[in-house]
Amino acid sequence: MMFFDEDHEAVEAAELTKQTLVDTQARMGVMLDLMPMGLLIHTRQGIIFGNQEAARLLQVPQDEVVGRHFLDFLTNHADEAARQMEDAFDGLIGAKPTEAELRPVDGGARTIKLIAGALPWEGNPVVQLLLQDITDLKAIQDRLHRLAVTDELTGAFNRRHAFSVGRALFDKEKAAHRGIAVAILDVDHFKLVNDTYGHSAGDAALKTLTQSIHEILGVGASQDLTFARVGGEEFMILFPVMAPEAVLDICERIRREIEQRPVLSGAGTFRITASIGVTLQGEVDPSFDALYSNADRALYEAKSTGRNRVCWDEATPKPLQQAMGY
Repeated sequence: MMFFDEDHEAVEAAELTKQTLVDTQARMGVMLDLMPMGLLIHTRQGIIFGNQEAARLLQVPQDEVVGRHFLDFLTNHADEAARQMEDAFDGLIGAKPTEAELRPVDGGARTIKLIAGALPWEGNPVVQLLLQDITDLKAIQDRLHRLAVTDELTGAFNRRHAFSVGRALFDKEKAAHRGIAVAILDVDHFKLVNDTYGHSAGDAALKTLTQSIHEILGVGASQDLTFARVGGEEFMILFPVMAPEAVLDICERIRREIEQRPVLSGAGTFRITASIGVTLQGEVDPSFDALYSNADRALYEAKSTGRNRVCWDEATPKPLQQAMGY
């Protein structure tokens, strides 16, 4: 009878232990679901646990997370995430988190920061993946970056950004024994526009000019061309390595479009013209600032010889000028 009581007590103790483990697991699940960060427990084969925040980020029901593979949810930087996960499986700590975009299901893509770490799990290697939603933070960072590099009135790049890009590109192409081109554009008689129609009309003229140039350059479609407002009514176009004839063609198209497009303002409709000075990077040019000065000298030539025209810097080789009709 005593042995029966002992067996019964042992069974009761085992049941109590089992229930305690089940309750602990349930409480842990609740705690993990309260985390503000997504959590995935992942083997090399797939996910074995995901909390509510992870399910929200992955845009799948929580009970459908298990069995999927995290990399299948990414639209970019999957290779970087895979390397970080593999390092974690090997017990290594990555140098920095991976930022990646999750594949949108409802049309709203989310950007996450991935932090991977190994778990002390017997048998099959297991890692935990922490997913931090940084979508809003990235949007704020992007807006701040645009404000830092963009001219507020026209939407073109500002002078500081343009010169930073120009100096870097100048050094890069000089090292490769190639050259870039710089064009400086200035609105003709802009003071007269302000005096005649008012400063708001002058602003409208600069916006119209910017729109014309953006359309011709395809700014946004190509990251190689840089268009910036570098002064009151002065703009710069930075061309990558390009045939001089192509640079001239673009500058002439810009000049004609500015001349032909009417400026609509509250004070009336009017037209403007612009003068453009262009220069090519040469072996003797010591810096981007010197190259810019060459283009500025060509701009002065365009203005002093009648305005509303494109002029090449005098340092441009004569055979090249002749080939282009100069």
